[in-house]
Amino acid sequence: MQPTMQHLALLVRYTGISFVAGAVNHGMFSEQRAVLTAAMGVLFFLIGGVLDLRADPHGRTRWVDLLGFGIVASIGLGFFTGGLQHFPDSPERSQWVVPLGFFLSLLAMFFTQWRGQVARRTVLGYAGWAGVLVIAGSLGAARYLALTPTTEAHADEHSHSHATPTQITAAPSAPAAISTLRNVVIEMDDSMRFSPATVQARVGEPLRFIVINQGKLPHEFVLGKEADLVAHAKDMQRAQATHHHHQNALSVKPGETGTLLWTFDQAGVWGVACFEPGHYAAGMRAEVRVSAK
Repeated sequence: MQPTMQHLALLVRYTGISFVAGAVNHGMFSEQRAVLTAAMGVLFFLIGGVLDLRADPHGRTRWVDLLGFGIVASIGLGFFTGGLQHFPDSPERSQWVVPLGFFLSLLAMFFTQWRGQVARRTVLGYAGWAGVLVIAGSLGAARYLALTPTTEAHADEHSHSHATPTQITAAPSAPAAISTLRNVVIEMDDSMRFSPATVQARVGEPLRFIVINQGKLPHEFVLGKEADLVAHAKDMQRAQATHHHHQNALSVKPGETGTLLWTFDQAGVWGVACFEPGHYAAGMRAEVRVSAK
């Protein structure tokens, strides 16, 4: 056994798991970057497995198992760890991601380590009682988070009273003529998406954004220039953001509806984002395409 090679293999494997977990947390493979991150994670995990074989060539793991079930193992462990990490932010998603990761990792472990060494009855028994505990724990945690106002802690965290914040510049607006308002209904839910994701508008057209939160988590509707939204998201990661401007932002509690009156004075593409912790990174953004009169 080569200690240095074994340690390097461990680092590379866990790097791969972290990459897959990150892809689970931020987009669930729904964006190109998340898919690339997941693919890199699987590759790193397989490289770590190869290094393990080189460090211990007389081990029980076979090349075919490494390449085949190594992929299953990397995804399973990424699902399990990523789901646990973001359970408070996305309980509806994590309640099935965590058990799925558990069973995938167990399947991979059987074929790469236990096959021929551990009795199948033992493996099935473990899968049964441990699987029930994981499923029950996941469902119970999701239920608890749905009924408990954990978002109050998020709200405190999201207050952002730190120094050197990025100010979000609102899209140009003018007073709206109430009698000519056009209603634009935007739905939000815990899949971290706005629906519709694209809204068409015209310069000088008064809009009433009716923002409906259909999820069990609080969500935001922040309107601004795309560059400013991106910069604010980076500040959020450094915990240096500040309160959003009330004139261009809504914070909507679960099951509630908020309204925002707006008239664009300039043509262009404007961004919409949710800056609740982890939501923007998970892809919760939209755009408003404003055309000239």
